[in-house]
Amino acid sequence: MKVTQFNAYCPLEIGDKIKDTAGAVHEVTDIACVHYVRAGKVEFRFELDRSGQYFPLELSGQAVKETRVHLIQR
Repeated sequence: MKVTQFNAYCPLEIGDKIKDTAGAVHEVTDIACVHYVRAGKVEFRFELDRSGQYFPLELSGQAVKETRVHLIQR
């Protein structure tokens, strides 16, 4: 088994409100972080409005102030 560490920056926080392409406003109610060890990739999945479903979001440049992901694999 490999020991893996990662640092990741999530552009949203629980409680943030976002607007979808149809103009409806949703609240971020939970955030999950998925770390793909072999690919060296980190992905955030978001639950909106307590729906129980998690999915990745494509955010426009205005919503993302900074994006930084730092991976360390041993």
